[in-house]
Amino acid sequence: MHLVLPLSVAILVLFTLENTRIDLWLADQWFALEGQQWAWRNHWLTYDVIHHYGKQMVIGFGIILLSLIALSYRVARFREWRQPMVYLLVSMAVLPSAIASFKHISPVPCPWDLMPYGGDSVYKPTFTYSFGPAESGHCFPAGHASGGFALLAMYFAAYFFVRRPVLFLLPGLIVGSLFALGQQARGAHFLSHDLWTLSFCWFGALVLFLLFRPQRWAGLQLTVSPANA
Repeated sequence: MHLVLPLSVAILVLFTLENTRIDLWLADQWFALEGQQWAWRNHWLTYDVIHHYGKQMVIGFGIILLSLIALSYRVARFREWRQPMVYLLVSMAVLPSAIASFKHISPVPCPWDLMPYGGDSVYKPTFTYSFGPAESGHCFPAGHASGGFALLAMYFAAYFFVRRPVLFLLPGLIVGSLFALGQQARGAHFLSHDLWTLSFCWFGALVLFLLFRPQRWAGLQLTVSPANA
């Protein structure tokens, strides 16, 4: 459920997107909706609210999380959550940073850089590019959406402590999808860019979860009340 099924779905969906014109068709719809221009590129909703303040919101959540971790050394009732909170904070820092680092060697352009959408670059499938130090591009995978999709780690952080950990997928899916749609509306990313980021954040969160030796967390479950176990 955590590896094989998501990996199978990711391979199927991403292979389809990389070998069809679905990305371009969706970008065409956004471009036409905005009057054959990226009218929402600097719009207050997509740029100020979703892009700028959305990023600040995620950073603010990280600061709250760090404060709770510090508080757990003085308040006993937070102590049992310390390891999951540290795991979540590390995931929120490492996963977007890894994606941002990869973007430095990514020559893949944004939709707004392409000829059909007002730019001067020719569209090519993602993996026909030669990845390495590049002066332009840097639009693959989606960086902004990674801040939202990194919250998928909340699922693993809560896994041993609640009856329905699947509910803790919702913050990551909702925030990540909102960030992704905002960037697609601005012409900053194709759908596939965001789904690559979603996949990386899920599997990255899973790997970090295992590296944090979650079997140690199971012992903490005994300290949680039966209603929450």
